[in-house]
Amino acid sequence: MKRRNLIKGLGALGVATVLPVIASFDLMKKTKTVLPTHYKGSPVCWLTPQLTEGPYYFNANLNRSDVRYNTSNNFFHDGIRLNMNITVIDYDCNPVPGVIVDIWHTNIDGVYSGYNQPGGNYTGHNFMRGFQTTNQDGVASFITSYPGWYPGRATHVHFKVRLSSSTIITSQYCFLDSVNNAVYATPLYSGRGPNPTTNAMDSIFHNADPPYLRMTAEPNTSGGYDGTYIIGINDPLGISSPGSVPEGYSLSQNYPNPFNPKTKISYTIPESADVKLTVSDILGKEVVVLENSYKSAGTYELEFDGSSLGSGYYIYKLKAGDVELSKEMLLLK
Repeated sequence: MKRRNLIKGLGALGVATVLPVIASFDLMKKTKTVLPTHYKGSPVCWLTPQLTEGPYYFNANLNRSDVRYNTSNNFFHDGIRLNMNITVIDYDCNPVPGVIVDIWHTNIDGVYSGYNQPGGNYTGHNFMRGFQTTNQDGVASFITSYPGWYPGRATHVHFKVRLSSSTIITSQYCFLDSVNNAVYATPLYSGRGPNPTTNAMDSIFHNADPPYLRMTAEPNTSGGYDGTYIIGINDPLGISSPGSVPEGYSLSQNYPNPFNPKTKISYTIPESADVKLTVSDILGKEVVVLENSYKSAGTYELEFDGSSLGSGYYIYKLKAGDVELSKEMLLLK
């Protein structure tokens, strides 16, 4: 049985997003991979385990690589600099471009932005949160401060990978206890001491070096750390139209995609019909009507201008008579 079919079969049983299901192997033997050089030879073909998002998530909708600032007052949350390069791959070990990687974690004092919690009231704040869209190598890069700890949990970073309104995976990754101890012995962190909860003691990780859930963090020459982590996901499925599509009807993928700020959308109808073509955000709120008229059979092309909209995924929907088709597109500014 091919690995592709094995994963889909396990996914139907609800297993694929819970446990790694693919044996690791040498990427050097897989000629189709186009991962960056520093990943070749690494055992990376897996599905990242799905884990809880925890109580401190909110969609800050911040498209930024440096997450150390609070946008309302530009306050800088200091700490040892951590450069995080996160690569998203599919089950065939190919990089996945154009997906959103959303991260959030605590500041140096072990508190999250956006919430009133033990350690401080940070409602209305958004430090240590942000998203980036993976590039052609499947990489999303962030600059942050090494996270502090809070009682009962190992040091960790939360993340989501999203294609559109659907979240592909929600999970967390940790760091080696030895790295945590080295960081927490430095002047900026030493006042709170080491984290009393190790990875093995943690209720989520249960392991000193949990498989597929640990970021590799190496000290750099600038006094900070360079972190690398690889997320393995199943097929990033797009939006599909319900039911079968009658012959002759089609809604093409917009081009270019991703786009900034304009893109072309074309559709075909085999007979005359009342046609409506709309664009909505990922929450389903309609942002523009591109077409709303009676059209004869044929192929039509329209231009969508997203100049007034923010970066992110949008859904465009065609309704022609009783037929409805929809696709998604990505605006990157």
